[in-house]
Amino acid sequence: MSDPKLTHQDEELSALEFGAEEKRDRHDFGNWPEVAGVVLTLFVTWLIFAFTG
Repeated sequence: MSDPKLTHQDEELSALEFGAEEKRDRHDFGNWPEVAGVVLTLFVTWLIFAFTG
Protein backbone atom coordinates (compact mmCIF):
# COMPACT_ATOMS: atom_id res chain seq x y z
CA MET A 1 0.00 0.00 0.00
CA SER A 2 2.88 2.34 0.68
CA ASP A 3 4.17 3.48 -2.70
CA PRO A 4 7.06 5.97 -2.49
CA LYS A 5 6.08 7.42 -5.86
CA LEU A 6 2.75 8.63 -4.44
CA THR A 7 4.52 11.55 -2.77
CA HIS A 8 6.35 12.65 -5.92
CA GLN A 9 5.13 15.72 -7.71
CA ASP A 10 4.49 15.61 -11.46
CA GLU A 11 7.39 18.00 -12.01
CA GLU A 12 9.79 15.48 -10.45
CA LEU A 13 8.84 12.71 -12.87
CA SER A 14 10.40 12.21 -16.27
CA ALA A 15 8.17 12.32 -19.33
CA LEU A 16 8.27 8.54 -19.69
CA GLU A 17 7.35 7.98 -16.03
CA PHE A 18 4.53 10.51 -16.25
CA GLY A 19 3.14 8.88 -19.41
CA ALA A 20 3.29 5.43 -17.82
CA GLU A 21 1.52 6.75 -14.71
CA GLU A 22 -1.22 8.36 -16.78
CA LYS A 23 -1.75 5.13 -18.73
CA ARG A 24 -1.87 3.17 -15.47
CA ASP A 25 -4.53 5.52 -14.06
CA ARG A 26 -6.86 4.70 -16.98
CA HIS A 27 -8.56 8.09 -16.71
CA ASP A 28 -8.70 9.74 -20.11
CA PHE A 29 -11.10 12.65 -20.01
CA GLY A 30 -9.83 14.14 -23.26
CA ASN A 31 -10.20 17.88 -23.77
CA TRP A 32 -13.82 18.29 -22.71
CA PRO A 33 -13.02 19.65 -19.21
CA GLU A 34 -11.02 22.49 -20.76
CA VAL A 35 -13.70 23.16 -23.36
CA ALA A 36 -16.42 23.15 -20.70
CA GLY A 37 -14.35 25.56 -18.61
CA VAL A 38 -13.96 27.98 -21.51
CA VAL A 39 -17.68 27.82 -22.30
CA LEU A 40 -18.58 28.40 -18.64
CA THR A 41 -16.15 31.32 -18.42
CA LEU A 42 -17.60 32.93 -21.54
CA PHE A 43 -21.14 32.44 -20.22
CA VAL A 44 -20.31 34.02 -16.85
CA THR A 45 -18.56 36.91 -18.61
CA TRP A 46 -21.63 37.43 -20.79
CA LEU A 47 -23.87 37.38 -17.72
CA ILE A 48 -21.73 40.01 -16.01
CA PHE A 49 -21.89 42.37 -18.96
CA ALA A 50 -25.56 41.65 -19.72
CA PHE A 51 -26.79 42.56 -16.26
CA THR A 52 -24.41 45.37 -15.36
CA GLY A 53 -24.80 47.26 -18.62
